[in-house]
Amino acid sequence: MSRTPDALDLSAFAALPPDPLGKILGDGFDGIPRGELARTTPPVAELATPYLTIDADAVEHNVTALQRWCDERGYLLAPHGKTTMAPQLWSRQLAAGAWGITVATLAQIRVALACGVRRVLLANPLATPAAAARVRALLADRPGHEVVSWVDGVAAVEALGDTEGPELPVLLDVGRPGGRTGVRDLDEARAVVEKVLATPGVRLAGTAAYEGAIGGTPGRADIAAFAAHVLAVHRDVVLPRTGATALLSIGGSDRLGEVADGLAGLSADDGRVVVRSGVSITHDDGHYRHEQETAPGPVPRFRAALRLVATVISVHDGGTALLDCGRRDVGQDAGLPTPFELWRGDDVVGTATADAAVVRMNDQHGFLAAGSFAAVPEVGDRVVLGISHPCTTFDKWRDIVEVAGPLAPGSVAVGLVRTCF
Repeated sequence: MSRTPDALDLSAFAALPPDPLGKILGDGFDGIPRGELARTTPPVAELATPYLTIDADAVEHNVTALQRWCDERGYLLAPHGKTTMAPQLWSRQLAAGAWGITVATLAQIRVALACGVRRVLLANPLATPAAAARVRALLADRPGHEVVSWVDGVAAVEALGDTEGPELPVLLDVGRPGGRTGVRDLDEARAVVEKVLATPGVRLAGTAAYEGAIGGTPGRADIAAFAAHVLAVHRDVVLPRTGATALLSIGGSDRLGEVADGLAGLSADDGRVVVRSGVSITHDDGHYRHEQETAPGPVPRFRAALRLVATVISVHDGGTALLDCGRRDVGQDAGLPTPFELWRGDDVVGTATADAAVVRMNDQHGFLAAGSFAAVPEVGDRVVLGISHPCTTFDKWRDIVEVAGPLAPGSVAVGLVRTCF
C-alpha cells in the first residue's frame, strides 16, 4: 500500500564540510562541502584511518526491501531513526514510502522536526510536563506535523495534560513482567486508557510494544506469542475507544518474521500496524546477519552496508596485529568486528580465513588474531572490518564516507553522511 513520499529539506547538510575537528581527514575531503563529493569523487584510500564507510547501493536495496515487505502486508513503516541519527538516510526511507520516523529522546524529536519529518513516533513516554511543553512548543509553528508518544502509567499521562497548545496523541505501551516499559496486565492497561480519555490535550491513538525487550531470553515462539498478546490487548482495551483508525506499533529489526506470525489474525478493523525496524537500513555482519540467516518465514533479505577500515600499526606475539581502531570507533556490545580483507597499497592481499577474528579491543586499539589472513599483516597494511549492531557504531561517527557498491581499495567517495547525535 503506497503513500505520497515525504521530502526533507537537506540543503543545509549539502553545504557542510566534514567536521574540521572530526575523524575524516584526507586529501580531497578537507573542507569540501559534502554535496560536492559526488562530483569530485575523492579516493577513500587517501583517508587517514580509522574511517567508517557506508555502501549506498546496499542502503538502497535494504530500504526498498523493507518497504516492499511492509507494503505487501499493509503495514506502515516508521524506521527507528535513533539507529543512524542521519537525516540524509531518513530522507531515503521517507522517499521510499515510510509513514514517519521513530526516535527515542526529546533531543531526537527536535532533530526530526527541524529537518521536516512530519510524523515522529517517540518510542518512549515523554514522562515530564517540561518535556511535553517543549514538544508542544516545537509543534506550535509546524502545522501538519505530529509527535506520537507512548504511555504506560497514569503518571505518564498526567505529565502530558494541557488545555492549550497542540493535542498530543499517545499509544498504550504494552509490556510484560520482567521486561522494559509497558503495562503488565489488563487492569493496568484499562486504567491508563481511562486516564488518557479524561486528560485534556491528550488523545488515544493506538497501542505499541517492543518485542525485543520483554524480559528473559525469549525464543521465536515467545516473540510470536507476545505479538499475539499485544494484538489481544489492543482489541480488548484500545479499539473500543478508537475504532479502526488506531495504530498498532510493533516490530524490531531482528524479529520481523515472528511479529508477522503473531499478527497473522489481523483484520482491517484492527487499524494499521506500524513497524519500527531501525538497523535494517544498514544491516550488519554479526548479530543481525545471524538472525536473518535463521529467521522463520518470508522476511526481507538485507545486505551489510557498513565497513570500517583500520591500519596495522604493530605486529607481535607470533603474528597478532594491532589495529588503530577500538571501542571509540566501533560497537562491541553485540559482538566484535569481523575481518574481511587485508589491503596493501592498491591491492587486496588477503581475504579472511575461517579463524579470522578481532579478539579484543581497547579504547583505541584492536587485536587481530594471528592467522586471520593467509598473508601475514605488515605495518601499514589496512584491514577491512564488518560490524555487529549498527546502533552502537553510528554514534561514534560524525561523518560516514559513502561509496557506491562494495568497498574496495579503489573506491571513491560519492557522499558523506552526517549524524546528529
